[in-house]
Order: sequence, then structure tokens, then C-alpha cells
Amino acid sequence: MSQKNDNALIVFLKYPEMKKVKTRLGKNIGAWQAAEFYRETASFVADSFSGSKEWKTFFFYTPQERKKEIFEWLGDRDASFFAQEGESLGQRMSHAFAKCFSLGFRNVVIIGTDCVMITEEDVETAFSLLSGGKFEAVLGPATDGGYYLLGLCRETDAVFQDMRWSTSRVFKETEKRMGENGLRHAVMRELADIDEEKDISIEDIMRRDTELARRLTRVLSKNQKNKGQSA
Repeated sequence: MSQKNDNALIVFLKYPEMKKVKTRLGKNIGAWQAAEFYRETASFVADSFSGSKEWKTFFFYTPQERKKEIFEWLGDRDASFFAQEGESLGQRMSHAFAKCFSLGFRNVVIIGTDCVMITEEDVETAFSLLSGGKFEAVLGPATDGGYYLLGLCRETDAVFQDMRWSTSRVFKETEKRMGENGLRHAVMRELADIDEEKDISIEDIMRRDTELARRLTRVLSKNQKNKGQSA
């Protein structure tokens, strides 16, 4: 695969199937609304971070058997598609990084779809930090104790193996492992993931993107009759 630059951006995403995405949010607002909410936020991230001249975008999707539906949903974006491989989140992330490094990219950054407040400037900053020679890793901390962005300029499994994911210690544990393995790292600004209803701030999202805020407001206000029950 040919490349225009040294930077690869991985976007981890799922097919927006009811009771398979945003399950914690689904307990608050209903499984159908949660799936639609995820579809909107994931579509926004896909639109925002594909087609850049500064990096090549890779959508790593799950589940593998939804390949056709994923392409129907996102296939018109300027990005390459790969199925996620591995049992645990750490294994899947490690495989995605290894794939991009094997294609010849020097700086690899991964983001998910839980944080809609991340901007193109944030991703540009991450790549700039990795390419400057001072840092070998970069982390974007999330307010829940995880991270919304991870970047590396050399392959390592240390930050992925045997991690207790979805806990408030993920960011701190990742930082600790980076230090133990000699990875000089930079920390970016803190941003919020959306995992539960209390995490949703339409006012903040409005500042990020007015149309996204309007679409999410419509999803949240839709009548749930015959739409599905909570996850």
C-alpha cells in the first residue's frame, strides 16, 4: 500500500447494532436510542478524520461479519478498512498498531468514537509530538480515567497486555508502563468520553459542531414506543 506521509490514524469503531454498542448509555436512554446515538457520533468521527492530507486514516471495525454493512455505512469515506483481530481490546489495539507499522508508517495514533470533542488540531498535535524526536508516545487523557487518544512511534505491547480496560486506572497505568519501558511520552489536554447519559452535554457539543448537536438532540428526543427496550 502506498502512502503520502509517515502518519497513520486508526479509528476503532463498531457496527451500530442495538444492545451491542453504548450499553451503559442504553441503560439510561434505551437500547434503540443508544444505538442511534452511537451511529451519529461514529459517523461524525469518521467524517472528521478521514480524507486528511496530514495522515492516512484506517477504520478498524468490529464485528468482522458486519463487513458489508460497515462498507454500506462508511465506505464512501477516504479511508482503508480492516477488521479488528484479537480477543481482548488490548490484543485488537496491538494488532492494529502492528498492521500500520508493517505498512511503513512511522507515527501511529489511535482514537475511538466515544469522544466527539477531539478535533483535527488535537490529532495534528499528536503527530507533531511524535515526529519531533523528543517523544515516543503521546496520550490524551479522558475525564473518566481512561484515554481518548494514544500515539506511538515504535511498536510495543507493553501498553496493551493484561490491561484492566474500562476502569478509572487505565490512563495512570498506561503512563506507568510507558515509564517502565523507557517510552518518553507527552500528555495532551483532557477531554470527556460519552459513556452514560450524565456525560452528554449538548451545549459543549454545540461548540464542537452545531449540526452534530442538532442530530443528537433529535435522537435523544425521539419517542421510544416500539423502538426497543433498554440494554
